[in-house]
Amino acid sequence: MAEEMGMTNKQFQGFVKLILECVRKALDRSPDNNELIRLQEILQSMLEDA
Repeated sequence: MAEEMGMTNKQFQGFVKLILECVRKALDRSPDNNELIRLQEILQSMLEDA
C-alpha cells in the first residue's frame, strides 16, 4: 500500500502514527465518539500489520 502512494513503509508508518495521535487527542475531548474509536482501532491494526 505504501509503495502505491510513493512512500516507504517507514514513512507510511510515521504518517499513520501522526494521524493516530490526532485521533487520541480528539478522543480525550470526546471519549464516547464511536467513529473516532473505530478509526483508532483501524489505524492501530494498520501499524500492527506492518
